[in-house]
Amino acid sequence: MDDSPRNNRRLSANRPNFKQLEIFLKVAETRSFAAARQLRVSQPAVSQTIARLEELYGGDLFERRRGSPAALTPIGQAILPSAKLLLFTVEHQIERALATAQSNAGSLTVGFHPALAHGPVGDGIAEICEAKPDIALRFIEGPPGDLYRRLNERSVDILFTPLHPEIGEGSNIQERLWRQSLVLALSDRHPLAHAKSVKWLDLSAIPMMLKSCQGDLTDYRAFTARMGDLPFECNLHEVSRGTLIELVRRGIGGTLHLASAALPRSGIRYIPIDEDDAVLWIEAIWPKHGRNPLRHRLLGSVRSHASRRTPSAIRLRPADQFASVDLNDVGKLVEQCHTR
Repeated sequence: MDDSPRNNRRLSANRPNFKQLEIFLKVAETRSFAAARQLRVSQPAVSQTIARLEELYGGDLFERRRGSPAALTPIGQAILPSAKLLLFTVEHQIERALATAQSNAGSLTVGFHPALAHGPVGDGIAEICEAKPDIALRFIEGPPGDLYRRLNERSVDILFTPLHPEIGEGSNIQERLWRQSLVLALSDRHPLAHAKSVKWLDLSAIPMMLKSCQGDLTDYRAFTARMGDLPFECNLHEVSRGTLIELVRRGIGGTLHLASAALPRSGIRYIPIDEDDAVLWIEAIWPKHGRNPLRHRLLGSVRSHASRRTPSAIRLRPADQFASVDLNDVGKLVEQCHTR
């Protein structure tokens, strides 16, 4: 097979272009060479175009009888369906490209820390789902390191997470969005369950359990940094956060949660940690040269929701207020986006 540039040019010269096919379809639709002038083409030009197509296809496309409508020949009937499909496909591509450029369509893969489906990230995703029902959203949750790896592999368009190291100058942008308080989750039978607040020193007497995923130590490092020289007991478990909370409910130990993810649950108490460093920055990271307009629309929405958070919402709430928190879980959020 000859793939030389000269042969490719010859093949291209022997193919009909979109304008020629559009004229063919208009003549076939109206059964008149004159009606094709609706395309702002003169009748002689229409006749020349059809003659050129007949030369390319090797036979007449229309039966020409004086005083009779232009009827398709068998060759014309053979190419009609594919010509219609080809032009429809091109027009659809143009419409989709325009809609994507205007953030009305397209796809976006969002990575986030498991605790961030609640609050500004969840609110921003829900807002974009409602405003742009035709976009295709995909969600990936995981620890910061895994999400950042996926971002660099371009399998994630933007990520939201706490506890990611500073990335410095490079191919990605890192932006702090808001601060989130940490709370201690305990069984309501624990002696500290009804305390107004706790200190890091109080956690020394509690067997702590933290979630780990494929050896990720992000949560553990953050905890040990805050405990400093204080003695503590902390075990890592490769389980879901739901399972971790169930183990806490059964009195096996305590765990840490972001305040916004502290969903009301029977048998669980969430206690504020009264320390200056009991907060985490929630950050967004995305490629510096990424051109997906949906990413920036989502980021703008999350920024807006984050800016509405009052200082009292960012800081800790008393433990007895968590029973009244009404937050949607990530399952409902995904369902909302995929059922629109």
